Amino acid sequence: MSAAQQPLRGKRPRLVFFDNLRLLMVLLVLVFHAGASYGWLPAFWPYRDPNPSYPVTVVMMILDTFMMNVLFFIAGFFALPSLRRRSGGAFLVSKLERLGIPWLVITSLVLPVLDYVHYHAQSLAADLVPRGYGRHWWLAMARRGRFHSGPMDMSAYLDMTQHFYQRYMWFISLLLLFFVILWLVDRIAHACRGSSAPATPNAVSAGPSMPVALALVAVLNITLYALLKCLFSSPTDPFHMPWISLGNLVQFEVTKLAFYVPSFGLGIYAYAKEWFRNGRDWGRPWVWGASCSVLLALTMLVARGMADLEEIPWLQQAAFLIAYPLWTFSFLGFWVSLAARRWNRTKALHRDLAANSYSMYLSHYVFVMTLPLLLSGWPGTALVKFGVVAPATILASYAVSRYAVRPHPRLTIVGLACINVALALLTVA
Repeated sequence: MSAAQQPLRGKRPRLVFFDNLRLLMVLLVLVFHAGASYGWLPAFWPYRDPNPSYPVTVVMMILDTFMMNVLFFIAGFFALPSLRRRSGGAFLVSKLERLGIPWLVITSLVLPVLDYVHYHAQSLAADLVPRGYGRHWWLAMARRGRFHSGPMDMSAYLDMTQHFYQRYMWFISLLLLFFVILWLVDRIAHACRGSSAPATPNAVSAGPSMPVALALVAVLNITLYALLKCLFSSPTDPFHMPWISLGNLVQFEVTKLAFYVPSFGLGIYAYAKEWFRNGRDWGRPWVWGASCSVLLALTMLVARGMADLEEIPWLQQAAFLIAYPLWTFSFLGFWVSLAARRWNRTKALHRDLAANSYSMYLSHYVFVMTLPLLLSGWPGTALVKFGVVAPATILASYAVSRYAVRPHPRLTIVGLACINVALALLTVA
């Protein structure tokens, strides 16, 4: 029996495979963003290589299918014990400190600088005189202060003075919203029970078994995806994922809520039912992997057929609306089952990287937004440049996290503020 399958005795042992899996997903997010300048998508990326790579595009498309679903599942798994350890509003305060403060700092002091770098480069390339950074920052913050709610224009790159976009911090803001909703549901549940005492972590004693619960989540993915696709996007456009903004505070791809919400809820349910601790896991990874391969082929076959038709038969549309959500869910099953059976152990390097994974996520955008610009004059192919930028981003993000962000968070914020002031002074007209 693997370490992940040991029965629960006394205090719950830490499931190390969750730390390792979260680390892997964060590293893949870094790789994904490193490839954004070198693939065909996304259209709203500020710098695009003139000769994008098809292999990079395929890698990005596959990674985009499962990374965030897995991260939301892991966040849900640890949300319930975090909620039970803290009474009243202490849970919300802890999440605001861990998620809200970094969101505010990065959207105010990091993203405007990166945005200005690209705005400045594009202005010079078009023989235009760029505005100073101080003016640029003020206009960007004024745009954010309009608290736009509704669809977002993601058809092309727009700087922050035209369109406030949180970029990679959408995950942080949406996750914080999920935690707020969880806290509210918990408060309402306590009020309905007429008791202020928190429920025990294993309060969900009844409910469907693991196979039934997984099947229900898969069906929920399909149902929600079809509903959101019909409401917010054309079912005939397979991979069109429209974005929506809620007061500029929360931004996300609306159709992907069909995967994020069930994944987060499944994580909560998995903890409450003590999955992975009661001698059971999600089954054999090769079965999930085979499902991924079959559903990948089916999804691509159906999507390619839809792209070649002006009028798409309803049966073909229905096939995609079923195959794509099942594909995303099979990836979640594959990675969780593989990690639970094969990666529930730790080494010093894994522990160190896992401890820095969150800060690496927060800092990596500096490198994926600037390194491609620095390499733009290099004659190498897009695939070769991607092979340089991806590992460089991982190493640089780790260094910043290990030696700056984690040990000196307040000093890091002061340093970012100084960079903003210096840039404003250096670019005064």
